Amino acid sequence: MRQALNVPGPELPAPAPRASASVCSKNYNSFGTAILSHVNRMNYNPELTMAGPSVAPAADRAERAGTLITTVLDERLHRVPDFAAESHALHRLAKALTASDSAVLQTLADMARELCGSGSAGISLLERDADRTPAFRWVALSGRCAALADKVTLFECSPEGVTLEMGAAQLFSFPERHVACLSSAVPEVVEELVVPIPGTPEPWGTLWVMSHDEHHRFDAEHRRILTSLAYFTCAALTVTQAKADAEARAAEAEAARNALAKAEAHKDDFIAMLSHELRNPIAPIDGALAAAQKLAADSPAVLSALAVANRQVRQLKRLVSDLLDASRIRHGKLSVRHSYSLLADIVKDALAAVRLDADGRQHELHVTVPAYPVTVYADQARLTQVISNLLSNAVKYTPPGGTITLSVEAPDPGTIPTHDATPREAVVTVLDNGVGISPAFLPHVFDMFAQSAAVRTRAEGGLGVGLSVVKYLVNAHNGLVTLSSEGVGKGTEVTVRLPIVCRSPVEPSNATSHGTTPARILLVDDNADATEALATLLALEGHEVKRAQSGPEALSMVDSFTPDVALIDISMPGMDGRELARLLREHEQCSETKLVALTGYADAASRLGDAEGAFDWYLVKPLALDDLADVLRGS
Repeated sequence: MRQALNVPGPELPAPAPRASASVCSKNYNSFGTAILSHVNRMNYNPELTMAGPSVAPAADRAERAGTLITTVLDERLHRVPDFAAESHALHRLAKALTASDSAVLQTLADMARELCGSGSAGISLLERDADRTPAFRWVALSGRCAALADKVTLFECSPEGVTLEMGAAQLFSFPERHVACLSSAVPEVVEELVVPIPGTPEPWGTLWVMSHDEHHRFDAEHRRILTSLAYFTCAALTVTQAKADAEARAAEAEAARNALAKAEAHKDDFIAMLSHELRNPIAPIDGALAAAQKLAADSPAVLSALAVANRQVRQLKRLVSDLLDASRIRHGKLSVRHSYSLLADIVKDALAAVRLDADGRQHELHVTVPAYPVTVYADQARLTQVISNLLSNAVKYTPPGGTITLSVEAPDPGTIPTHDATPREAVVTVLDNGVGISPAFLPHVFDMFAQSAAVRTRAEGGLGVGLSVVKYLVNAHNGLVTLSSEGVGKGTEVTVRLPIVCRSPVEPSNATSHGTTPARILLVDDNADATEALATLLALEGHEVKRAQSGPEALSMVDSFTPDVALIDISMPGMDGRELARLLREHEQCSETKLVALTGYADAASRLGDAEGAFDWYLVKPLALDDLADVLRGS
């Protein structure tokens, strides 16, 4: 059996709440503009809600004028519903739902006119003008009034206003004779049936039909049809509002994401620039200290004072390196290069990096490593950084005289079957009896720049980056790092598990040495202190050094001095390092010269766009003699 369009008002669920008017700023063409923009002009007013049966002033005036004749609807002959026509109309409405918002409203207006057999039909939405005066805008029209699209009628003198005041469908007779705003309707309106379009917190407006024929009058069946269509209209408007709200929220979210990304980019650029600027003064200080220590080898008192300065410079270099690592992690540029090495060498290098600090604080440092050589396939430098970071944290946050234990467990590669290439696990544990970590902070220990309250109050506190770097590097080795503490003052234990042990044999290495064949080095930097300190240190290492403070000065030197290596600062005024490198390559006598860029940027090659390959090497300030030795050896 076909269902009639009738949907009794009291049985309908309440319409969804309407979204804030502020989200409706997007422009739409035609009816869509009116659908959304009217909400901007209309704020909730308790007096405009569906008022129920009480007679309001406008309704009272209309009734006294003989215009309001709603009671006759129930007195007129009742008709049988036209189910076929309603079924066809519902199919049209379903098809319109896939089209634009304005098409849905236009379809509803057309359906109202056709099902009620009227000459005109329309949808009027409630809004407020610039003076806060309530009014109705005709947004969807059908029939003889179609030319009146976007017409505005005032609330207080319109059939729509009377209908919302009464809170129910109302029938008007010859409304033009008593309502000036309808005087443009042609031909004359014999009857107008108006029903509220429900909404929350106030009605959306009204749906109405007009008869221009004295032989066509409206009845209760027309009221039922129009009331049902009003609920469909409410649903369509609610969906339109929800879509506008979703689009506005999406736009706001996108804008917030873009602003956040821009702020992150500015922050990363600032960190990179800050670290670059900090490295410039660190480089000459570091070089001068190294040279002074060599020159004062026979003076214990001077060496003691220099040791204090050297420790502080190491701390400053560590902070700057942490800033750089934080920036590189955010951009995914903290690279890992795997190679075969001995785990014992990695542990030895990590211990060397913290030994002076541990001895200075009189820590008991216990180390347990396998007695047999363990070959690993990992980034030796990065794995050294992981272990030295953990040891450095233990040293910083363990009181003087405390105990730090480093234990390394790994299977003997000799026991791995010849054809078994599956990596075995190495487990590195660092345990201390230091300040510990509160249970509340434990979930955040690996977050970037996160520090517990206990750590922030200590003079040795860092930037809260070290453990983030550790986690990133361990993950890059497909490993797992965990941290545990029983609470403040009860020490900390960090465990790193790495599947890196393999069979490939590697010979144990000797202690790191700067011993290299003396070389002819051209040092170019506009910072006089930096060139003087580094030149002194290189000379003490046995190298022949020439200094220049500009590109043109360097070019004039190579006519009489052919360098094996040119160490060139990238950021120089006038002729920068890249231009100088290009010009040096054009000199025949410099064809074998290794061109090395000195920069404060750790990822200089990518940041500076060295697409032409101007330099053979990029070394980060302050220059480490180990790195220079690698250049000289050509490794």
